[in-house]
Amino acid sequence: MTPGNGPDEFNGGDFDAGVDEGFGTAGTEGLLLPPWERRERYGFLNGLYLTIKDVLLTPRTFFHRMPTQVGLAQPLYFALVLGVVAAFFAWMWSLAGSSLQMFVAEDLEEVFKGPLYSFLAFLFSPVTVAILVFLKAGLVHLVLMLVGGNKLGFEATFRVAAYGEAAGILALIPFCGIFFGVLWSLFITIVGLYSIHETDPWRAVVAVVAPMFLCLSLFSVSAILVMVGLS
Repeated sequence: MTPGNGPDEFNGGDFDAGVDEGFGTAGTEGLLLPPWERRERYGFLNGLYLTIKDVLLTPRTFFHRMPTQVGLAQPLYFALVLGVVAAFFAWMWSLAGSSLQMFVAEDLEEVFKGPLYSFLAFLFSPVTVAILVFLKAGLVHLVLMLVGGNKLGFEATFRVAAYGEAAGILALIPFCGIFFGVLWSLFITIVGLYSIHETDPWRAVVAVVAPMFLCLSLFSVSAILVMVGLS
């Protein structure tokens, strides 16, 4: 079976939907576009909800049956929607937190800096999310190639990175939601990589963790150089 493009067992309307969408030809039986990419059938909000639910609760099945070579636009659109929603709620919780701090703070200017930065993050979130998704997918895919885990090319990795943004919905949880969202997104990305590429889990772990350590190392070195320069 060709990884990510081979037959799988699905019953009922979902399998028929896969055939209707043009994925019932030889070598692609059982593959199924996410509800988000079938919004003409499910609608915008329902397609969004069903896709988020599948990614968060059953990521292995979701990515294993996902077709590739169907484009980057739809997963990117999904990531943008979730990224903007997450940034909006981060701004809301920042406003709520600053409102509480007003009763005890001595410097109101400092209190309102947090909400201001959060608003700017929300304002530029579409651009930021797009850049970060491509950067994340690029770095992860590079490491995945180095460890021999790439089976289906960049689009498969990009789809994992983009749909992994479904964890951004956890930003609805006040104050700590973003933290849990980041952790859950890492888990989804690891599961998604070895499911869609059908590679060893350890290769997916390395592909996700290695870029994180690289970025943290570069940040640490830069911070040290700045501190040395200021001293």
